[in-house]
Amino acid sequence: MDTIIPAAPAGKRGRNSSVILTDRLCEKRVAKRVKFYDRKCPGLYVSITRAGVATFSFKFTDRTTGKQRTGWLGIYNSETFTVEDARSKV
Repeated sequence: MDTIIPAAPAGKRGRNSSVILTDRLCEKRVAKRVKFYDRKCPGLYVSITRAGVATFSFKFTDRTTGKQRTGWLGIYNSETFTVEDARSKV
């Protein structure tokens, strides 16, 4: 009975990274698409693609259905739509 049980299933995603979102973080270049959840504003997150495009979205529970939904807020732009603008929209 020498069976090896892996510590975690292969391919399983890690825990969501929760940070304080900043404008500098939204300008970061990444090797593959990543999501950063905001500690200051529950549900708000930014998704950054390989091309460097950062989009803001938020997760919420729909009161009528009781299911989790995602709302789109906008694309990050240092002059027109910043992290603070996204927080105020949520």
